[in-house]
Amino acid sequence: MRGRALLALLALALASCERPHAATDPPPDPPPDPPPAPAPASASWPTPPAYDLAADLEVRRALAGRHVRPVGATAVQDGVFVLASPDLQLLEDTGPRLHQALAALLDGRFSRLPSRAVTVYVFGDGARFDALCSARLHRSCASWLGVWIKETSEVMVDQELGRSSLVHEIVHPLLAADAEAVPGGPGAWAAPRWVREGIASLFEQPVLEGRAIHGATNWRLGDLRSAQASPVEGELVHLDALFRMPDDLFDGDHARAGEAVARFACQWMDSPGQDRLWRFYRAWRARAGGDPTGEASFAEVFGQTPREADAAWHNWLRTQRWPG
Repeated sequence: MRGRALLALLALALASCERPHAATDPPPDPPPDPPPAPAPASASWPTPPAYDLAADLEVRRALAGRHVRPVGATAVQDGVFVLASPDLQLLEDTGPRLHQALAALLDGRFSRLPSRAVTVYVFGDGARFDALCSARLHRSCASWLGVWIKETSEVMVDQELGRSSLVHEIVHPLLAADAEAVPGGPGAWAAPRWVREGIASLFEQPVLEGRAIHGATNWRLGDLRSAQASPVEGELVHLDALFRMPDDLFDGDHARAGEAVARFACQWMDSPGQDRLWRFYRAWRARAGGDPTGEASFAEVFGQTPREADAAWHNWLRTQRWPG
């Protein structure tokens, strides 16, 4: 009897040890939270959305339509150019001319169309051209016939005095597209200012025959003759000087002389008997950054350095007349 009582007391003591009392024994700490899973690498820097050409064209047409009121005429040409004009007849005339010029310029000359949309404003009066251009650039454009604004991918042309500026300005986005596609990728090479302005101004007076395009002598011959007669600017009228012409010269007091020199150098390279402008351009482009001045590419194509070819260029210049 006594043994059973002792066993019952022992069982009761053991049971009380296994059940903690809420008032005296705190519950055990909960297990720690698991560490957060590492974020995927792409979450550290968001991937920019892919460029949407169709959406860009739609937005540009809407914006351009507001700038050419009350008519608000716009059209898409060759897939990437948004044409806009306050004059419906001018717009209808511009599309076919632009298409014909692009077909020639992309036939063994430039390598491709721009990959992003370009807005082309065509005005028939200087006042409306100057109003929009001045609003974009915060300076007067009254003395200009056209402008290419790379930052906003816009071309603006004033056709009040004729149709000389459209093809000139369209050359600029084609040159920019070519620079993006050079060996080594964007940034590996960009044509210097004299090449950009020389080729563009060559087509102020374009002569189109099917897929052939050349530039005829134009009013810039007067600027060239003035430069030749100047004791200061006369030093610019040499091919070797052209190949070392700094970009900022085209923004200063000698801009007109620089552009005339560049234009007539390109016209000579493209003239019958030479016809090597585009071979030179493509050779230089293919070298990307390996020929900073372009002189090595010129010598490869023409068989002479720019200094050695200078006399032949000057002989050709003497044959040029304006008006013709």
